[in-house]
Amino acid sequence: MANEAATWLDFWQEENEFDNSMSVNYGYFLARVEKYIPLSKNLKVLDIGSGPGNLETAWHDRVAEMHGLDISKRYNEIARNVHAQHPTVHFHDLPADDYLNFSPVLNQRFDVIIVMSVVQYYRNVAEVEQLLASMKQVAAPGAKAMICDLMVGGSVLKDIGSIIGRSLRQGQLLTMIRLLVRLRFSSYYKVRKNNGFLVVPKQEWLAICQRLGLNAKFVDEPLTMQQERQNLLIQF
Repeated sequence: MANEAATWLDFWQEENEFDNSMSVNYGYFLARVEKYIPLSKNLKVLDIGSGPGNLETAWHDRVAEMHGLDISKRYNEIARNVHAQHPTVHFHDLPADDYLNFSPVLNQRFDVIIVMSVVQYYRNVAEVEQLLASMKQVAAPGAKAMICDLMVGGSVLKDIGSIIGRSLRQGQLLTMIRLLVRLRFSSYYKVRKNNGFLVVPKQEWLAICQRLGLNAKFVDEPLTMQQERQNLLIQF
């Protein structure tokens, strides 16, 4: 990298070790999520933290329309190039200093909202509540949302152990070990050490949802390769 990242916001703006590895975790998620959120051709989907557009690649021809939001202009450029021939897929830049302002899509309503492996990089619980309030603003009546890969407790070592175990069962062990080694000797390790992850207990999530009048529950089965992490299903 040209400049060493100091915060999570910096990290995601630059080329990083996750660029070529996100699809493994996404594949695991995609094989399970439709049990809770069935797809159909009339659905409009919002992808918060869309990255290089993995969800859009999987779903663009199975739903009516998709919109991705991300702070990384680099990821949005990659995603737009991948989906240049898909007129129903759109990507919107979020300002890095105001990433919970969903003004690019405030005039729209979505039937499905996905937030994949994003919240652990937020700064505090107040931002979690702002996320949920912003989602409520753009959710269509009867919409479903899945907030995935939530850190609700435990330790980093347990988190790493969980993903190694899942990788072994999925035949992806060597790929995952290579990624973990690269992360240890990259700016990711320093940013994690200095900034940590946001951990929000399950009861706090449910209390915030209750305050906002949201019908929410945690899904029992793991939807990502990090078995220690949780996934919250919201019905609007």
